[in-house]
Amino acid sequence: MSSGGTDVIEALSVAARERLRAGATPAAVCSELAARTRWWWDAVLAVGQALGIPESELLRRLHSDPERVQGELHPGEEELYGELMEMHGVFDVARQFDERELLIAEHLRTAIGAMGGVASGRALGLSRWLVVGELVRVFCSLARSGPRPTRGRPAKFWEALVSAGELLEPVTGNDHGTVAQVLGECRAHLANCTRSGRFSG
Repeated sequence: MSSGGTDVIEALSVAARERLRAGATPAAVCSELAARTRWWWDAVLAVGQALGIPESELLRRLHSDPERVQGELHPGEEELYGELMEMHGVFDVARQFDERELLIAEHLRTAIGAMGGVASGRALGLSRWLVVGELVRVFCSLARSGPRPTRGRPAKFWEALVSAGELLEPVTGNDHGTVAQVLGECRAHLANCTRSGRFSG
């Protein structure tokens, strides 16, 4: 793919590190750097280097050809380009989970698998939230939507959410009351499944 070369990317990477340290978001930094080069993917590579994300992973997250993405935009739309990279989760930095968080994430993935299908946009959002460690957000989002009426496995879904919620419940701060309330609702749904004999989900 077209590129300004290693020297250009290295120079952009230095600028990316400075801007990120100053508190700018990766999307904003990408936009700024894209405005400084003809090859916008070089800006993505520079931000990726600053965040410690290899090019292979950046490409995997984009799910598209970088040149085609740039070809769909026009000069002056660098800000939109940065936002597009953010929307695809290109710059997401994976959270390092402890043992409890790993178990919570496993329960949440089990619940997602028991939903009976997830729209692609929603699936991308849930996947991104899990990667960056927004476990409470995933828990509450899944509880709000519930399993699909015809294809979901309700008992398995609610059981997995109850297990996740019980591990989340010790959290402190603003999330504590929300988690406790949502957990209570999940337990009620699971009890309804049990009473109706829907054990297999």
